Amino acid sequence: MKIVPFFLALTCSTLAYGVIDKAPKCTDYFSTNQTFGHYQRMDSGLIKDSITGLTWYRCGAGQIWDDGQCKGNALLLPFYEAQDWAESVVLGGFDDWRVPEIEEMTSLVELDCKSPSINTLVFSGIEPEVYWSSESNFWMRSMAWSLFFYRSHYFNKQAKFDSFRFMLVRS
Repeated sequence: MKIVPFFLALTCSTLAYGVIDKAPKCTDYFSTNQTFGHYQRMDSGLIKDSITGLTWYRCGAGQIWDDGQCKGNALLLPFYEAQDWAESVVLGGFDDWRVPEIEEMTSLVELDCKSPSINTLVFSGIEPEVYWSSESNFWMRSMAWSLFFYRSHYFNKQAKFDSFRFMLVRS
């Protein structure tokens, strides 16, 4: 009697995974759906989200915007070092950068594609990797929230001493 619910759950989860995983890569998706959507291009690799009012750096932290694209490697830093680095950087003439909150990051997620699940025309430097948010886990202070841009999953149990990429945003 207990085996039937187990196999039913296993079958449904396998089918759901198969359907979800068939999404195209965002680079392919946005090569045919070339739209900046609600993002307004600015100078120096900056973009303004007209819905949230936030200004984003289009590359991963540590990369350089040059000739219309992100160049170099994104930084991989532990949680507190990422927060400090973001607060000390000057980009596009602004010095009020920070690591985004998890909700701000999820506002960038594109559900129609994957790897990375973000508009790759706008954010060409964001990779299908884990990115820090600025938020600690409320229950376990040694952990923090992050977003995995492969398929837009977020996690609340990333050890703060681990090194991950991060984005830059300003209000």
